[in-house]
Amino acid sequence: MTMTASPNPADSRRSRLLGKVGQKDQSLHQQQIDQLRSRADFTPELDYFLQVMENPWPAAVSERTGRPLAAILCLQAPLELFQAFGWQPFKIYSGSYVTGRLAANDLPAIMCPMLRSALGAMQLQSGFLSSFRAWVLPTTCDWVVKFTEMMKISAGLAIEETSLHRLELPHLKDQDDSRERWLEEIYKLKKFLEKMTGRVLKPGKLREALETYQRAYAVLSRLTELRRQGAVPAVWFTSIANSFFYDTAENWTAAVARALPAFEGRPRPGAGGRVFLAGSPIFFPNFKLLELMEEAGLTVVADDLCSSERLFPGAVNISDHSEFGLLSALAERYHQGCLCPTFADNDRRVNNIINPAKREYFEGVVFQVLKGCHPYDLESFSLAGPLQAEGLKFLRLETDYTAEDSQNLLTRLEAYRHHLEA
Repeated sequence: MTMTASPNPADSRRSRLLGKVGQKDQSLHQQQIDQLRSRADFTPELDYFLQVMENPWPAAVSERTGRPLAAILCLQAPLELFQAFGWQPFKIYSGSYVTGRLAANDLPAIMCPMLRSALGAMQLQSGFLSSFRAWVLPTTCDWVVKFTEMMKISAGLAIEETSLHRLELPHLKDQDDSRERWLEEIYKLKKFLEKMTGRVLKPGKLREALETYQRAYAVLSRLTELRRQGAVPAVWFTSIANSFFYDTAENWTAAVARALPAFEGRPRPGAGGRVFLAGSPIFFPNFKLLELMEEAGLTVVADDLCSSERLFPGAVNISDHSEFGLLSALAERYHQGCLCPTFADNDRRVNNIINPAKREYFEGVVFQVLKGCHPYDLESFSLAGPLQAEGLKFLRLETDYTAEDSQNLLTRLEAYRHHLEA
């Protein structure tokens, strides 16, 4: 007599849960895509960015780009180095409200909601780990430092140590030894990529990569200029920035260049309700705050989000075209240009907001804090006083990956709009 093993009830429940969450996640993404396409300010030139976000899974991105993928968790990992080795950097992030529930039971109740959501999203696609040739984790915030441990606990996924590289980020900027240690870290990353690819870095390839990203930075800078004038709504600026990691830098740059004329011809909004947006990053499809700000009559004309205007830390100043010169310039750009609150000496955060080149465009600052995002939470209190002393009206909003607080946020944003006009 042949005995058939009984199905495991726990496995069946888990399978049903994955299917249910996967359907809800897909529906959430498609709903946001459809909503963007139905906006009155949608133009055909913007459809490229929505198309690449419709299928953001690693396997699709690898097929789209024709390149091996390297997973990164923070923009501190110099993107140009991956480009120089023929790899596609893929930033691990998620703005989904629903995927976080897959990881919630095994993680702290109050933690970075973006990474909780990303850890849940990893469980929806079989073979997620095998999509990446390498993982590069800069040691920025504590959540990123513990990310591999959380992967094992919540998703049962373990990265092979041979394919994992950690970038030790010095949390001081204005000390010579910090700059030297960061340059050493960039060299270690170069050696890791050489080992993983079996290639030696050639200065010519790195120069080409730097030029490719300089062109991307140039079109984003032009888009930013138009945004200062109120011609680029926040949802479109963020969509364009979020889509960067879903295709090659070359294709993305060309798509932004095609979209620029559509924004250049748009009427500008009135002078009221123009604000600077700061704080925790905003990732698709979690555009709740951006849409509520629009509804409240606020226009975001600038931000310092690492998911938006801080996609690139600035231009690279190259005076020496040797390998050492190029890597030194790259290290300087990523270390000195970064405004992440995880740095201890970070007075530049205030200066970046009140810079005269920006200050003329807005009357107030809205600071978003995601619950569990501790560096930005702390910074919201340290920035409030200096910004208010500059005459800026400051609003701190704490939220999470949920839609339940939308009405409360809208009420506060509408009151803030009236405060700006007073």
